[in-house]
Amino acid sequence: MKNMLLLTLALPCWLMSAQAQSAAPWQSIFNGKDLTGWQIIGSRGKVLVQDSAIEIHMTANTPVHTFATTKKKYKDFILELDCKRDIPFNSGILFRAFHAPDTASVDLYGYHIKIDPSEKRKWTGGLFDDFGKTWAWIYDLSKDERAQNANRSNEWNHFRIEMIGHTIKVWVNDIPTVHLSNHKYRKAGYVAFKMHSLGDKPGQEAWKAQFKNIRIITKNPERYSKATDLVLTPTD
Repeated sequence: MKNMLLLTLALPCWLMSAQAQSAAPWQSIFNGKDLTGWQIIGSRGKVLVQDSAIEIHMTANTPVHTFATTKKKYKDFILELDCKRDIPFNSGILFRAFHAPDTASVDLYGYHIKIDPSEKRKWTGGLFDDFGKTWAWIYDLSKDERAQNANRSNEWNHFRIEMIGHTIKVWVNDIPTVHLSNHKYRKAGYVAFKMHSLGDKPGQEAWKAQFKNIRIITKNPERYSKATDLVLTPTD
């Protein structure tokens, strides 16, 4: 018994972390068959289930953005999912998102991980405060070349988002893109996928983004938080 204890203490940190990750209490929040547990908020963007993925499309002549959101709200969590999109499609992942005031031009506010259509800007994986037709960067990737190149165009990309207390960590394809503290959105909110409003451009309705393998940890997520080599940045 003593020898076993010494062996356990001698295990490298990375191995202990890997064991904790493998034992993590993941819960699927998309069944791969239909939109049970999900809802559509906002305009008339089209949301389908195709090939075990949530597939979203913009719709021409829509006055406001559309969101495919969870019906359940989440406060502290670790979220993982895979996303693939047509290169021009402009989308994002919202969390701690909530209904905007009636006077607002959109239906949801919240934190927003950008999924960027521009290969020049390379914004995918950055974080901004989404409050409608106007928005503000909380953490962009302009000074991090590694993060700028984490996204792979026209391929499945893996996202991991940790929202624990006031600390946010993000990885794209296991490359860290965000590590910050922010206090603006403190309450539980929806997880949502964004479809931008679209003018009289019916040709763009064929563009799509897909999301699959959507899973979450809500029970003691701090136990399963991953280390990152990005320095924690206060953003308040």
